[in-house]
Amino acid sequence: MSTIQIYQQARLSRDARFDGKFYTAVLTTGIFCRPVCPARAPKPENVRYYLNAMQAQAAGFRPCMRCLPELAPQTSAPIEIKKLCKALESGLNLSALSQQFSLSERQIRRLFIKHYGLSPIKYLANQRVLLARRLLKTTQLTITDIAFAAGFSSVRRFNEAIKNAYGCCPSDLRKNYKPTKQTFIEVSLPYREPFDWPLMLSFFEKRQLINVEQVTSNHYCRTIKINGSSGWFKVNKIKDKSALMLKVQLDDYRYLNQVILAVRQMFDLDTDINQIHQVLNTNPILAKVVEQSPGLRLPGCWDVFEFSIRAILGQQISVKGATTLANRIAVEYGSKCVSNPFGLTYVFPTPAELSAAQYQNIGLTKSRITTLKNWLAFYQQDEEVLTYYSSLDELEQRLITIKGIGPWTVNYLAMRGLSDPDAFPSADLGIIKALTVNDAKPTNKEILALSEQWRPWRAYAAIYLWQSLAK
Repeated sequence: MSTIQIYQQARLSRDARFDGKFYTAVLTTGIFCRPVCPARAPKPENVRYYLNAMQAQAAGFRPCMRCLPELAPQTSAPIEIKKLCKALESGLNLSALSQQFSLSERQIRRLFIKHYGLSPIKYLANQRVLLARRLLKTTQLTITDIAFAAGFSSVRRFNEAIKNAYGCCPSDLRKNYKPTKQTFIEVSLPYREPFDWPLMLSFFEKRQLINVEQVTSNHYCRTIKINGSSGWFKVNKIKDKSALMLKVQLDDYRYLNQVILAVRQMFDLDTDINQIHQVLNTNPILAKVVEQSPGLRLPGCWDVFEFSIRAILGQQISVKGATTLANRIAVEYGSKCVSNPFGLTYVFPTPAELSAAQYQNIGLTKSRITTLKNWLAFYQQDEEVLTYYSSLDELEQRLITIKGIGPWTVNYLAMRGLSDPDAFPSADLGIIKALTVNDAKPTNKEILALSEQWRPWRAYAAIYLWQSLAK
């Protein structure tokens, strides 16, 4: 069966498994939809298929007002293209991307064409317009705040882009807008099933910093600071929908999209977990966990620097012990947070706030203090190594030169701090225990050899192996 035939079947059956994997555009209406759109199915000869919403929009089609394509689950992409997209959206131009990633501008264009069917410039332009439309439809932000939150340099450019894309002004897209007195905004974050929200929360609950985070059986919330802008966010499951609700309060909503992207990565919302299951099921231990917990995802983190500190603290001690030490650092060196509904009192310290820290009287050994200081000195000089590394081997070789940092720390940092799907802390005691059969512990060489069959999803193999030990 051809790809077009598969898309045709999925469209006619409104198969939710394909939501976000392709989009249908209708020549006679000029509108593009998700495959789950409830509208009457158009004639096949009038349908065109696109891999993503940006591609359909760039071809001149407008998003459907019923199924809202910008709210579809995101499609998975290799970590290399994800890093390129993140850097592009942060403001780097093509020349800077080329320099940072050691790729030619032609290579970067080819990668974007391959994965998105668009050049980097068109990708960014359409991404901004789709985000703006989404915020206009789903939040209470002012039009000015939405313009800057979507990445536009001025309201005038924002108005022009919306008019060019949709043939109307921003206020026309917001016909149902009703001002409210609430001080936060709400954004729906869709995902593709299966997704086990209670299991995700239980993972974070065991590791929560009680002065910075609050985790219950229903929600996760924390204090945040981005480029001087302070605030908080809360995430909970939307009842009867495959989506989370993100509530955000910020001093400056220009950073809203950074929050959205970070939270999507933190809770692993852009992964097609069924694709990963096909790889993990080749191992009987993992296959059993997949059957028992099919919605298990890879928990990420809010901030990679914060997580790097926590990864170092977690070397060779229990999760509870490392969490206690991290909370002490937050209280001792972090800043007081803005008022919030959860009673949280601190924001985790920035590199600048830890630059003079001596870590005295909080229960750290001298060697751990030395490692933290060594890491901070390295990070302040070369923090971009965590963003622009070309391979895990390269990252490991760079970081193990820091005294006190070994392969376990690097891979754990890459796995949860950077959400690298192929990171694998092979020397982890939990992984060794999970793979021990009849009291015969595998060697590190044997574990690494076994893990080759799980590439490029070894980080998921690790989290599923840990889950196999849960009682």
